[in-house]
Amino acid sequence: MPQIEHISLKQLKLLEKNPRKIDKMQFEKLCRSIEQDPDFFNDRPCLVNRIGDQLIVYAGNQRYRAAKKLGWKTVPCIIEQITEETQKRRVVQDNIHQGEFDYDMLSSLYEVGELIELGFTEEQLSIVSISEDVEQVAETEENTEESSQKEEIICPKCHHSFIK
Repeated sequence: MPQIEHISLKQLKLLEKNPRKIDKMQFEKLCRSIEQDPDFFNDRPCLVNRIGDQLIVYAGNQRYRAAKKLGWKTVPCIIEQITEETQKRRVVQDNIHQGEFDYDMLSSLYEVGELIELGFTEEQLSIVSISEDVEQVAETEENTEESSQKEEIICPKCHHSFIK
């Protein structure tokens, strides 16, 4: 079982490319929750990846921010050394249950197929399929057999297009 350590907020760095965000009301609710039951934070500690001499919080960024706002000096953490791919996967898995995602960041960091494998649905991603347009293009002589098997989808929120 992983060991929980209480690490100084000053020693921790937040993951810059964290695609999840919460609004002010959700943040205030999180602060109240931590304030009312601080021991629960030990059950959901920050997950920290040791990269060289840096301690990067990749899961628990909002809990870190709430603890900082509440004046805490340390937060419970599980420190690991994991690959960037494992960290990237866990960032989504840890956050898929609530909050909002920065769809621009998601589209720049992940393929649609990856997000669906991690638990998103097309509805959650607000993706509209435009496969009919792709099929028409694929029927032209200029396209190869391989490109006719691809489906282009566009996110109506951020307007990024993905090939599925």
